[in-house]
Amino acid sequence: MKTSGRGLGILVMLLLTTMGMAQSILQYRLGEAPDRRGIIGNAITDLLYRHGRLLVGTGYGLSMTTDLGRSWVSWGPSEYGGRGGVSAMAVADDATLWIATAYDSTINGTDLQVGGGLRYLPPGSTEWVYIPQPVDARDDTVGGKSPTTTRVQNVTFDIAILDTQVWIASFGGGIRRSLDGGQTWEVITTDGKPFGALQNLNHRGFSVMVENGNIWVGTADGISKSADGGKTWMRFTHQNQGQPISGNWVIALAYNPYDRSVWAATLRAEDPEEFNAISRTRNGGLTWEVYLAEELADGSFPRYIAFFDSAVYVATENGLYKTIDDGNTWYQLPPIRDAVTGEAVLTDVFYSVATAPARAPFHYLWVGSSDGLAMTGDNGYTWTVFRRFVSTRERTDPPVYAYPNPFSPLRHEFVRFQFDIAGATTVTIEIFNFAMEKVITLTESLAAPEAGSDDRSMHWDGRDSNRRMVDNGVYFFRARVGDRVSWGKIVIIN
Repeated sequence: MKTSGRGLGILVMLLLTTMGMAQSILQYRLGEAPDRRGIIGNAITDLLYRHGRLLVGTGYGLSMTTDLGRSWVSWGPSEYGGRGGVSAMAVADDATLWIATAYDSTINGTDLQVGGGLRYLPPGSTEWVYIPQPVDARDDTVGGKSPTTTRVQNVTFDIAILDTQVWIASFGGGIRRSLDGGQTWEVITTDGKPFGALQNLNHRGFSVMVENGNIWVGTADGISKSADGGKTWMRFTHQNQGQPISGNWVIALAYNPYDRSVWAATLRAEDPEEFNAISRTRNGGLTWEVYLAEELADGSFPRYIAFFDSAVYVATENGLYKTIDDGNTWYQLPPIRDAVTGEAVLTDVFYSVATAPARAPFHYLWVGSSDGLAMTGDNGYTWTVFRRFVSTRERTDPPVYAYPNPFSPLRHEFVRFQFDIAGATTVTIEIFNFAMEKVITLTESLAAPEAGSDDRSMHWDGRDSNRRMVDNGVYFFRARVGDRVSWGKIVIIN
């Protein structure tokens, strides 16, 4: 990870930005159409824009575009080796691309995350170099150290590069540094205590960042900063400052060169006085300002932070927020719906956000969620939505299919029915249980598509016509798209 005022002021800002960007958006729309199906997965865990490349980390692998999503290059486990989706990304100054991966595993009946190791791709190369997830030897107990000897719950959540040093933040593995390109690793503790992830919250790493030679580390017990390559550290917690961070669980760090400020996603850890918010320092950590506490008071939390000059974006579980006036007022960007296809992002939970330059002084905003990727160049007035699916124009049998399948309403939120249309039409989808009793009927009238934009979908949240969540089992659906009728099957598992 890198990482309110509302009403008339919001409307004015939206209109001003929209008018200024109208010409560039029109030019984009009239040019080559974006490849909305080019990303490798729909759960967008990480976004990073560097060296003219947008990198998109997903639960299925990594995608990259250099032309606003008109074309994509993707790598999955078969390309970069091993198992798992992307859990962290970084780009070195020489354009070497680094990723960490993770995957789920069931151990003794419990679902746990497993660290899949790291990989890097040198510039100009097509071969990824694999680095196993760093672990300790069982007898590595010098100085009272408690070694981490397993990859289970040892997931790398962040990567940072400082010259030739590679820093990683891992939950079970702590903060580690490599001076030889990942061949060997050393554990770094910022509090002087012997390493032990089970014993010390400050040894559970979640975020790491480099800015102007400084190293910043976020753990489950605050923020640490080093100005001398990790030899000495300053510690910032909710308890040890007069103007502190909001909470000690720090899952994202980000630096804004516009005003040389450091921002952090600071969540409540153990102290009941802590709370979820965004914390910012403009003086190297000596004091902190706190934002979005009211918007996150329901227990939701921020996940990611991005900037473009004075504009600050925060991806949260309660939507996407923006400020352009130094944090004095925040507004929530409107719901995301593709301006051409009408496809919507059906969640308020956003995992990641990134910005990319457009024609000065404007910029593009990229947003990642569990329901796909979206891009806007006019402050959310119009969007392009990217989602991985198989077009029924290219694979015509079946003419309508459901994904994800099996479908878990509690985990996935929605199942989509994918199809294509050639003109304005009404689509009806009837869902039946195994006894062929009707569960619910879904109907939607769709406008005629623009040329090349006839892939469409409808969604279902797993509830019947009485809004009761359906039971586990096999369900059938009958889809009528215009005069075409087809049948399909959905397996529901919660």
